[in-house]
Amino acid sequence: MPYASVKGINIFYESTGGDFLPLVVIHGAGGSSQSWSKQISGLQEQGNLIALDLPGHGKSGGSLLADIPSMADFLNDFVQTLGIEKFFLAGHSMGGAIAQEFTLRYPRKVTGLILLGTGARLRVGQGILDAAALGMFPFKNVDHLYGSATSDEEKAKEMKELQKIPANVFWADFQACNTFNRIDDAEKIQVSTLILVGEEDVMTPVKYSRFLADKLPNTNLRIIKGAGHMCMQEKAAEVNEILWNFLENSRV
Repeated sequence: MPYASVKGINIFYESTGGDFLPLVVIHGAGGSSQSWSKQISGLQEQGNLIALDLPGHGKSGGSLLADIPSMADFLNDFVQTLGIEKFFLAGHSMGGAIAQEFTLRYPRKVTGLILLGTGARLRVGQGILDAAALGMFPFKNVDHLYGSATSDEEKAKEMKELQKIPANVFWADFQACNTFNRIDDAEKIQVSTLILVGEEDVMTPVKYSRFLADKLPNTNLRIIKGAGHMCMQEKAAEVNEILWNFLENSRV
C-alpha cells in the first residue's frame, strides 16, 4: 500500500489506478480510507479512485488538524505531492465539509464535486463533544449511522471497529465539524455537484442535502432509500452506479 510524504508527514492512501480523471475521496469524522472500501473494490475497473487517511487517522502519521480550512489546505498539499492538477472530489460527512471548503478555496482544481451525507453546517451535540473530551467513546451504539437496510450483526461489527478509534480523534474531528459553517457561501460553488444522502440519515438529515441542492447552481440530488448516514457502505452497488454515471457525464 502506498504512502506519500506530504510536508514530512507519511500519508497512507489507496489508489485503484485506471485512466479516467482521478476521483479523490475524503472520509468523515473518526474515519479512514476504509470508509470507501466498497467504492475502491466496486469501481477499481472503471478508473483512478484515490482514498487517503487524513493526518492522525488510520495508517497516516502526523497530528490531528484543528479545523476544516486546515484540512482543505492539507488536501491541496496532498494532491500537489501526487502531481494531480485537476480532479473529481468526493467527501462524506466531515469529508464533505472539507470538499466544500477545498472547492471554495481552489475552484479551478475541481472538475466535479460529490457530497455524501453532509451539510453546509455541521453542528455537533455538546454531550458528544464533552464525552470525547473526557476520553470516553461518545456513542452507545451505531444506530445513528445506519438505516433499516443494515442488519444488527453488521451494526455490531461496525461498533467494534469504531471502539478501536481513540477518543481524541473523535474530539478533534467533531470540534472541526462544529465550527464549520459555509451556509452563506455554498452558492459560490459553481462546479457540477452530485449530492447523495440516505433517506434515513439522522446525523445529516435529508434537509441538509436539500439546502445544498437549492443553493448550489449546478446540482443533482439523489436520496438513497433504506440507507442512513453511511449510505456508500449500506447501498454500495446503488451508490457506485450513481457515482460512475456522474463521472462519465461530467468528464471533459
